[in-house]
Amino acid sequence: MSRETWKKVFSTIPDVELVELADFWSIQVKGFRQINQENIKHARAMVITEALKPRNLKMIKAYYTINDDETDEPADKGEEITLDALIEIYEEGKELHLILGGLYASEEEKFEKLALELEEALLEKYKVDDLSSLVDSKEKKEDEVPQEKGESKSTSEWEKKWNKSEDKNKDLRAKIGEWEKKYSQLKQQSKEEKQSALSEKFKLQQELGTERAQHRETVENNKKTADENETLKEEVAKLKGEISHLNAMLLHQQQEVAATAAKVDEKQPAITDQKEVVLVGDPKNKLTENSAKHTIRVLELKDVPEALESDWLEKCDEVWMMTYLVPPQVRRKIKRTVQKSIKEFSDFPTMKRYIEKG
Repeated sequence: MSRETWKKVFSTIPDVELVELADFWSIQVKGFRQINQENIKHARAMVITEALKPRNLKMIKAYYTINDDETDEPADKGEEITLDALIEIYEEGKELHLILGGLYASEEEKFEKLALELEEALLEKYKVDDLSSLVDSKEKKEDEVPQEKGESKSTSEWEKKWNKSEDKNKDLRAKIGEWEKKYSQLKQQSKEEKQSALSEKFKLQQELGTERAQHRETVENNKKTADENETLKEEVAKLKGEISHLNAMLLHQQQEVAATAAKVDEKQPAITDQKEVVLVGDPKNKLTENSAKHTIRVLELKDVPEALESDWLEKCDEVWMMTYLVPPQVRRKIKRTVQKSIKEFSDFPTMKRYIEKG
């Protein structure tokens, strides 16, 4: 149902009752701390505007639905509601906004059509241009109290019906109050449950995200580790192959050296007057080749580890070292390993004089 339709319904609410409904519907208007009989004339338009907002209109429609469902008028249960019956109820004192509100709140086409027929009939019957004029006319009529001479002060038939309608409205307001209370409780409960569900969902999503991230990281690390292991295996296999090849070459060379040495020993007579010397550090001088009293074999620095592992240095007669050509750490290692006196020369002239002296 359109806002214009409900605006038309709200226009039929008398000022006195609009004050009560504004409080009941919890309608608040900017600029007015409280809606009362003194300011309703000025605040009326703003109250209706606020009531037409979606969050309020939904609750107000429920109010008219309950109000309409609880009443047994205009016809007994099972009887069809007619235009004449609605006019009769209105003229007996029921507020027009309750009648129209109940019809429009049903949102059934037949009741909406009946509400429009009722509006047209009342406008034509009472010769007014809009529905709000019916309220003004009714309020004015109620203010005029006939003062006939000798008239009894007892309650008239119309007043009885009015009081009956007021009592029924009070009962309906009480029931609506209970319904609103239950509705508020259910709404709050639903809000809390929804918030709890959202919190739980958010928590689970976070946990799921963390688990997925950890799973991805674990998979990536495992793959990386597997790749590294494969690479290491290949490198180890390659190194083992190279070591085997080098060992084979070394063994072959050792065999060749041994064979060559044996042949030399067989061909050359033993020189008993020459000392076999191992010189650590090559001075690059032919004196080491032409000494008459010494057979000098130069030991390159790169060959020192292999010589220390063999018994070569132990079998020679003397071990000489060119200290200016041999690093300190190598000298210390040789001294710790070789079990004989080692002659050290700080320069080549010193060694040359030592050789010449014999």
